[in-house]
Amino acid sequence: MRAFARVSRSQVAFDAASVRGRKSHRLVGSFPPEVALEKLLFGTGLGFVRSSADVFIIKLLPSRAKSPPTPQAVQVAVEVERPSEIIVTARKREERAVDVPVALSAVRGRQLEQRGARAVTDFLQEFPGVGSYDRGSGLLKLTIRGVSTSLGANENGYYLDDMPFTGVTVPLSPDVRAWDLDRIEVLRGPQGTLFGEGSLGGTVRILTKDADLDIWESKGDAYLSTTDGGGTNRGIKGAFNAPIVPGMLAVRVAGTDEHLPGWVDNDATGGHNLNDQTFKTYRAKARFNPTERLIINGSYWFYKGTFPGGDSTATDAGQQSRATVLASSVKYGLAGLSALYDFGSARAFYGYSHSRFDLPQSGPAAGGHLDTRTGITVDAHEARLASTNIQPLQWTFGAYLRDASRDDSLQFPLFDVDNTSAVTSKARAVFGEMTYTIPFAPVGLTVGLRYYHEHLRGIETNTGVMTVQPDGNYHSWNPRFSVAWHPRKDSTVYVSAAKGFRGGQLQPTVAVALARPFGIALPDILAQDSIWTYEIGGKAELLDKRLTLEAAAYYSDWKNVAVRLPLGDTGYNGLVNSKGTRMKGVELSIASRPIPALSFMASGSYTDATYAAPVPGTGIRAGTAVEDVAKFTAGASAEYRKAVNETLSGVARVSWQHSSPRRFASFAGYRPGDRIDRIDVRFGIEAERYSISLFADNVTNEHGAESFRTVQQIAPNELDVVANRPRPRTLGIELSFLVPGDR
Repeated sequence: MRAFARVSRSQVAFDAASVRGRKSHRLVGSFPPEVALEKLLFGTGLGFVRSSADVFIIKLLPSRAKSPPTPQAVQVAVEVERPSEIIVTARKREERAVDVPVALSAVRGRQLEQRGARAVTDFLQEFPGVGSYDRGSGLLKLTIRGVSTSLGANENGYYLDDMPFTGVTVPLSPDVRAWDLDRIEVLRGPQGTLFGEGSLGGTVRILTKDADLDIWESKGDAYLSTTDGGGTNRGIKGAFNAPIVPGMLAVRVAGTDEHLPGWVDNDATGGHNLNDQTFKTYRAKARFNPTERLIINGSYWFYKGTFPGGDSTATDAGQQSRATVLASSVKYGLAGLSALYDFGSARAFYGYSHSRFDLPQSGPAAGGHLDTRTGITVDAHEARLASTNIQPLQWTFGAYLRDASRDDSLQFPLFDVDNTSAVTSKARAVFGEMTYTIPFAPVGLTVGLRYYHEHLRGIETNTGVMTVQPDGNYHSWNPRFSVAWHPRKDSTVYVSAAKGFRGGQLQPTVAVALARPFGIALPDILAQDSIWTYEIGGKAELLDKRLTLEAAAYYSDWKNVAVRLPLGDTGYNGLVNSKGTRMKGVELSIASRPIPALSFMASGSYTDATYAAPVPGTGIRAGTAVEDVAKFTAGASAEYRKAVNETLSGVARVSWQHSSPRRFASFAGYRPGDRIDRIDVRFGIEAERYSISLFADNVTNEHGAESFRTVQQIAPNELDVVANRPRPRTLGIELSFLVPGDR
């Protein structure tokens, strides 16, 4: 303990009788103080809390004499005194966010619950460089640093715990309810080395709470609210943690049940509040520590969202589309199993995940009736070995395997379309990353490389006639380089160059057939796309962590981006590779706690994302804005807490989100969206075990077009112009409780 105090420049307090005879592990490497101390105490029966900026108190664990505190338990102790500091695993090892030479933002799950967030889309846009909106159909639109498309596999990484989600041949980011989460991490810039395919603009990691081996805990939440022009919303949530065998085996379960009536009307049919939303979710996690060195985790997610009256698109007058209204439901399930073994000088990890995603849609479209269904199954394995020693050289090596399949069906009798298709994707990758810290200078040099190979196969059936599509084979070498300088203990300045990648896709055979009469030759297979991003950034924690700053500037070159090519007046489109897009931007964020009772956060970003060259037959020209990207995004929030008496505290919070208009250039007739400004306020009373809050979401009743406006002709002189809309002003009350247990 004395050696740790000397090296970390911290104070360590302990009772000599409690530590006498106990022997810690030998530790070599570069770690944040909390992580280093956790490793030192592993298996000793001792834990710690951090009572101030640089003071650690060593304590005997009464009910867990042979196992260390979980990382979550350590984090809770840190959170109480150091609210600005958070431990992340952005490089697949535990580090302080301020030490990682990557532009990243992170928020704890407890903060999301305190602010009343319902879904991840409620707050993602408060992070610089991130654009997001809820489609109202169980899916969200996600852009990071101008990387946005509606074609191909996911362009931005989307991880649920350690389980990757991919749409295979279409970007899909499913809704996640913001309940019982450990934290959200958003990594900006290509993450192809460690997170693989699809992480071109960045990666979102949604990490749920692990089972705690020692604490019995239950918590719940219920809310009731009313939406302007809509109905009464209600939701109930719960979570429970049970240490079955204290110190060895525990389970944690969580669930939600929410119903949100719609607000979109259709005066032509007499329908009101049509776009209802119902969410039912549950998660279960188990943790088993059979030995001091081995941790085994199992998990299961289930989500079902039902949207019988269509999504959140509407006209400027709040009317439902008269061209296309598709009832839908989204259902997905994910099962995962992982194991972590600590060798002392290195840690070995293996993870397996299985997911199934289903999206049926049905309803009127273009004067006819459309039925469509998408089903995606993914099995993924990852194994890696990472160093843990405090040595100048840190390293991570691993391998990845993914098998995925997608099945689609489309019936549209008006145009005699009866189509089914099946696509299989087999991906394999090996990767590694090393960081060397110069012994005589606070400088770290990082180099990483990932090799990726994917094989696509497809079959399509049109009105009973089967066509075997040509195979697609894609491979890519994907490096990353960075230099990080740490001028002081809590600051990092870095420069980096990184490559992201994504496999191509197969051309639908219907599009090939429809294109021929117009003299349009479509490729059978689309090329893969890739991106290089060059970045300089810095971050720092100042004034005893009462002030946190982060800034970055970048330039990205995204090549071979797939775009839609309209096929005459058929209403269909083909797919072609463009010359690509160019993005440049700046990001800034600040978090401050000038006094203990007041906290403030603000962020902003400028993203200039444009196409590099024209695409004949489309509305794309050189300099045209990339689809669905807001040039400016910003967010700010302030929170004030004041003690009412010895047991109660009052809380007031206000937040603001801004985005500039979004556009869609492939179809020249589509119109831009609107500038969006949303303000939420919240007032509450909190006690140790419960809280009650009054809230107002979208106080100004913002109803502009969050997305671009789609345009369809429904009569010779009449157009149907609709866009995605935010939920109108919503007023409500929320009650939460927590029943903590003893160790």
